[in-house]
Amino acid sequence: MVINDIAAAVLACAAVGWLVWRGFFTAPGSFGSWAMFSHIGACHVRLHDVRDGQPVCPWEYEAPQDFFTSPDALRSLVRYLDEEHGRQVAGDGVVLAPFTRIRIRVVNGRIVRA
Repeated sequence: MVINDIAAAVLACAAVGWLVWRGFFTAPGSFGSWAMFSHIGACHVRLHDVRDGQPVCPWEYEAPQDFFTSPDALRSLVRYLDEEHGRQVAGDGVVLAPFTRIRIRVVNGRIVRA
């Protein structure tokens, strides 16, 4: 009886350990991964004003709870900064898409692959 209890406890701990490993340390979207974040896209960029070289913080112009989920959202911000605030920006970054990362560059108000 005691051996069965020990074996069951060891198997339960191993199963929990395996699920934690699969959930947090494997690629999103693979079996057992934490699927909540498997298909979220985002853009991470560092922008600067082309006239004076000063960094541009997007959160000064966007609500803090917003985030850029696509190049189109980033393109809208770049256009907004140019048209409404007269700031022409450039920079480098990355688009995080499901299962891939795409390096991008902001040049002359356009988003292009780096």
